[in-house]
Amino acid sequence: MKTEIRNIKLNKIKLNPDNPRRISEVDMKRLIISLKEFPDMMNIREIVCDETMTVLGGNMRLQALRKIGAKNCMAKIVTGLTPAQKREFVIKDNTAFGEFDFDILANTWDNLPLADWGVSLPENWLTKQDESLNAGFQSNLYSLEFKFLKDDAAFVMEQLHRDRENNLEQMDEYWRQRCLLRLLKKTI
Repeated sequence: MKTEIRNIKLNKIKLNPDNPRRISEVDMKRLIISLKEFPDMMNIREIVCDETMTVLGGNMRLQALRKIGAKNCMAKIVTGLTPAQKREFVIKDNTAFGEFDFDILANTWDNLPLADWGVSLPENWLTKQDESLNAGFQSNLYSLEFKFLKDDAAFVMEQLHRDRENNLEQMDEYWRQRCLLRLLKKTI
């Protein structure tokens, strides 16, 4: 197998007619916006083609580039793969092993347009809720029920009733839950 990275005219690259991946109109619009906002991404992650210039990895990006009127892109041309290896690459390149840690996303990446970047987030991700803590809390992220000894429950409720001091009423539901979980860790 041999690889070569080159700047190629888009009209020389062929979409893979056997590509099993599809993209919705909404996701294509997101991809187009993503490529416009971060065009250097294509220099970092080039389209992968075989010796016939058929795409093995990057069909959706190629379509998006064509829609925005791009003329060229960086392509990694791979020669010497068997037909079985090409098919394996097409599938493996589009398979997402692993998953996002939503706790880390919420704590260190929440100020970024994650959904626009293609991250599938739970409904109502970090949005405000009208329910108060006194009525219990629920979120599409998770729902929790706690049972405490009477003294511990009194301590937790006392802490939660310090809303004015902690300004919890002004916080969105997600952050109220995070504060509650931190409080619970101290109690346990």
